[in-house]
Amino acid sequence: MTMKCTLLLAPAGLALVLGALPAAAQDTTADASFIAGDILVTARKREENLQDVPLAISAFTSQEIRSARIERLADVAKLAPGLNFTPLFGAQNQLPIIRGAAQTFGQLNVGVFLDGVYLSGKAAVDIELADLERIEVVRGPQSALYGRNTFAGAINYVSRRPSDRLSGWADASVGDFGLLRFSASASGPVTDKVRVKVGGYYRNHDGWYLSSIDGGRVDGIEIYGATGTIELLPTDNLTITWRGTWSHEESGQPPSNVIRTNASPGRPAGSPVGTVRNLLYVGDVPSIPRNGVTVNTGRAIVGPLGQTAAYGQTQDAFRTNLKIELDGGPVIVTALTSFDRRDTQYVFDGDNTICDTPSTAPPSTGCPNFGFPFAPAIPIGTSAFGTSSVKGYSRDWAQELRFASPGGGRFDWLVGAFYYDNKSSSLDRSLNPLTAANAATFGFPRQTTTTQSLAIFGSATFRPSDVVRLTAELRYENETQAFHQVPTNGPPSTTVASRRVFNLRENFDFVTPRFIADVTVADGKMIYASVARGAKTGGFNTNLNVFDNQRTYGPETSWNYELGAKTSWLDNRLVVNLAGFYTDWNDQQVACQNPVAAGGTSTQRTYVCNVGEAEIWGIEADMVARIADVFTLTANYAWTDARYRSFVDDSLAATLAILGRPPLDFDGKRLPYVPEHKFVVSPRFDVPLGGDWRGEARADLVHQSRRFVRADNFQSFAPKTTVDLRIGASSDNLAFQFFVNNLFDDKTPVAAVRFFDSVNFSVASPLVQGPERRQIGGSVRYSF
Repeated sequence: MTMKCTLLLAPAGLALVLGALPAAAQDTTADASFIAGDILVTARKREENLQDVPLAISAFTSQEIRSARIERLADVAKLAPGLNFTPLFGAQNQLPIIRGAAQTFGQLNVGVFLDGVYLSGKAAVDIELADLERIEVVRGPQSALYGRNTFAGAINYVSRRPSDRLSGWADASVGDFGLLRFSASASGPVTDKVRVKVGGYYRNHDGWYLSSIDGGRVDGIEIYGATGTIELLPTDNLTITWRGTWSHEESGQPPSNVIRTNASPGRPAGSPVGTVRNLLYVGDVPSIPRNGVTVNTGRAIVGPLGQTAAYGQTQDAFRTNLKIELDGGPVIVTALTSFDRRDTQYVFDGDNTICDTPSTAPPSTGCPNFGFPFAPAIPIGTSAFGTSSVKGYSRDWAQELRFASPGGGRFDWLVGAFYYDNKSSSLDRSLNPLTAANAATFGFPRQTTTTQSLAIFGSATFRPSDVVRLTAELRYENETQAFHQVPTNGPPSTTVASRRVFNLRENFDFVTPRFIADVTVADGKMIYASVARGAKTGGFNTNLNVFDNQRTYGPETSWNYELGAKTSWLDNRLVVNLAGFYTDWNDQQVACQNPVAAGGTSTQRTYVCNVGEAEIWGIEADMVARIADVFTLTANYAWTDARYRSFVDDSLAATLAILGRPPLDFDGKRLPYVPEHKFVVSPRFDVPLGGDWRGEARADLVHQSRRFVRADNFQSFAPKTTVDLRIGASSDNLAFQFFVNNLFDDKTPVAAVRFFDSVNFSVASPLVQGPERRQIGGSVRYSF
C-alpha cells in the first residue's frame, strides 16, 4: 500500500522537477498540441479553459485532427493516454476502454457523445469524424453530470459551428488497398440572423484481408453521409441551433480466425473413447495471415425461404438535435432535444473455420459437427455451416434542460433535468443451420428492449479564496428497462424452449456524487483532488438455459480517487499534466455458469451476474515541449494496474475437471485488454517554406505492453508498437499530405475472445482478429 500511495503523490513532485528544464524558443499554442494552450472544453457542461479544469482531459483541436488524420475512434485511442480501443469482431461491437475499466458484459463503460447527445449502443460510437471543432476525452467517471453509462469516462465529439462569413473546404485522400476518402463543407450567413453549414463525406476501402475459403475480400468498408446545421441568432442573447446528420455504412466481416489449442491434452466432452485433443490455448495469440482468413464472403442464407444477404454489416443512421441557449444575465438557460434512429443488419460467418482435417478415420468421415455425436459429420472442405444474422433498429430521443450561472464568480452553480427514451428491436435469424424446417418448428425470436430514464443533476463551485475552489456535483437517476421476446412463426409454445416468450421488467436507481478541490499554487500551476462514484446500468439475461431468478443482473458501481496537477512552465513553452488514480470497482458484471443439469451447451448456460470485484491503480502524464521555433515534442504515458480482487468464472470448470485441475482462482489476475504500460511519442517539425507556405512533418509512435484476452490470463496479445508518419505542406488555401499508417506493418492481433473450434469437438479456442495493416497514401485539401 505504501508504494501505491507514493505513486499517487509522485505527479506533483515530478511537476516541480520539470521547472528546472532549460528555456525553449516560443509559446506553445493550441494548434501545436492537443493538451495545451487556450483550448476551450465543455466537459463540465460549460466552456472552460482546458488547463483550468480539475479533470484529466485530452483535447484534440481541429488542426490536430487533420494533422494526425484522426478519422475514427481507433485513431483517437492511439493518441490519448489512458484510452484503449478494441474492435470486438465487427462494427456492431466496439469497445473503448478508459483507465482499465474493461467490461466483460453489459453496456459500454465509456459514454460517447456527439454535440452533447449520447450515442447509444456499441455499434453507434465509431462514427466517421468529419468537420469537428474538437474531440474531448475525459478520464474518470462522469456519472454526476452525464449519466449512468459514463462509468469510466466520456468522449465528446464537438462539431464546428456555422461561420459568419462564406467559407469552406474540400479534402480528398487516396491510398493503397483501394482507399478513397472525400469530404467537404461550406458555411456562411444567409442573413445577419441566420447562418448555415452543409457538408458530406465518402469513404471506400477494400480491406486488408482475403478469405482462404473463397478468395473474397473480408474487411472492406463503404460509408457516406451528409450533415447540416442551421444557426439562428434572433437576439444578441439567444442562439437556436439545429443539426442533422445522415449516414449509410456497409462494412465487411472482421478478419478473424479460430486458433487451434496448443496445451493440456485430454479427451473432449462428447468425443469417442481414445480421442485426445489439446483443451487449452496458452501464450500469445498468433497473427492472422492477410490471405488466410477462414470465413465465407459473398452472400449467406438468412431466411427459411432461401433469402440471402451479403456478409458484413449494413447500418443507416439519422441523428438530429435542437439546442436553444438563452443568456439571461444572471441565469443561462440551455435546452437540448435530440432524436436518433439506426437501422442495422449484420450477417457473419458463425463458425469461423473450415473442416480441413477429419477427426476420425477414414478421411471420408469428415469433421464432427459442433462436437455432437448425433449430428451428421461435416464434409472435408466445407465451411458454410454456421451463420450469425440479426436485423433490427434502435431509436432514441432525449430532452435535457439546464440552468446555470454565468461562471467566474465567487459562487457558481448549475442544475438540470434529463429524460431519455430508447427502443431497440431485433430479429435473430441465427438458427443453425437455417432451414425452412427449423424456422417452422422454432421460429425466429424477435427481441424488443425499452429504456426510460429520468434524472436530475447539479453542481456548485465555491471559491473561499482567489486560489482555492471547492466543487460538489450530484446526480439522481431512475431507469426502467423492459425486455420482450416472442417467436415470429406460429403460436407460442411452452414445450419448445426456443419459442419461449419473455416479458421482463426492472427498475434501477443511481446516485452518483463527485467532489473536487483544486488549488492554484502559482501562475499556471494547479493541483487538484477528487472523489467520484461511477455507475453503470444493469440488464437482462435472455439465454434459454438460465433460471428465472437469474433473468436480471444489477448495476455495477465504483468509487474513484484522483490526485492531479496541471502545470505550465517557461512562459507556456512546456506544459505538463499529471494524474494518479485509484478505482474501487464493486458488483462487476461478469460471467457465471449454471451446472450441466441446466441443459444446453456451456454458452447457453452462461449468464451475467454481479459477483466480480476489481481495483485499478494508475498514473497518467501528458507533456508538450516547444523545443525550438520549428520543433515540438508531444508525449504521454499511462501506467495501469487493473486486477480482479474477487472473481469466480466457472466457464472452464468442465475442461479443468477433465484435466484434473482445480477451479481457477482469478484473484490478482489482470483485467482483459488492458496494457500495463502505454506511451505515445510525437516529434513534430513545422518549417516555413517561403511566402505563406509551411512544411510539416510528424511521427506518432505508440506502444502498448502485453494484454490478456480473458480473466484467466491464459492467452495474451504480444506487446504492440506502431509508427505513423505524416509529411505535408500547406498555405492559406492549399494543403498536401503524404502519410504512412503502421509503417513497420505490425501484425499483432487487436482482439480475441473465447470461442469454440466447431470442427474439433467444440474445444474452447480463441477467436482472434487481425489489425489494420500498413497503408500508404496522400491527400489534398482546398480551403476558402
